Amino acid sequence: MEEKQQWEYQKNCLLGAVGAALLIVGDLCLSMVSANKADSGLYMREAYLSGEYPLSRIVILLVTGLIGMFFYAFGIKAIYQQIRPECKILRAYIKYGGLGYVVSGAALHFLVGTFAYWITYLSAHIGREQAILFVDDYYNRFMTAIYFVYIPMIVLMLASLIAVLRNKTNMSRWMVVFHVVVWQLIFAGIPDILQAAGAGLSTIGYVCSQASGNTAALIWFLASYIWVKTGKTKK
Repeated sequence: MEEKQQWEYQKNCLLGAVGAALLIVGDLCLSMVSANKADSGLYMREAYLSGEYPLSRIVILLVTGLIGMFFYAFGIKAIYQQIRPECKILRAYIKYGGLGYVVSGAALHFLVGTFAYWITYLSAHIGREQAILFVDDYYNRFMTAIYFVYIPMIVLMLASLIAVLRNKTNMSRWMVVFHVVVWQLIFAGIPDILQAAGAGLSTIGYVCSQASGNTAALIWFLASYIWVKTGKTKK
């Protein structure tokens, strides 16, 4: 990389890290609740059904989601810049996968938050049974469509992973140990490991599950920045 390109790349990595950190705040707004053995899924949680959950958190989730995705876009540009210019197909996958994720990521972030909002609000006003029926219907109607959001996200991350493994980036292939996909699998697997060990449901399990993707992205952006900052970038 030339000096100007390297400066821009470092800036994009840091701004992407800021975006990921803001999205983690939103994840924590949902997952930092008391666990109950009767909990299941994204919204069938006693903390929501009992009215314990503070609805003001959804406002924080929305704000951090919108601002976070703005900064996250710079991180996706950094992922694009990591790929060697001659690898046009990989760059295209990252460009269009990243574009699809940026324009839809905040919507997905907020939609998941509305499950917590509605089941908490409605439980207090129309009772648990009716609230569950309403949110189940709401979930089934919208989540089927929103699953399409995951397609560009998967394309983006897999293309980046393949590029690192095939040594098609400005970094060593050993940097794969910090890659988004690797750490997302690690964090997402922690709740299952805890339950297999007999720990049961826990707040830490909720946090690891819901914040897995954005925490993994934060690690990747910071690792990418440090790699370049230490002068190890390939010419």
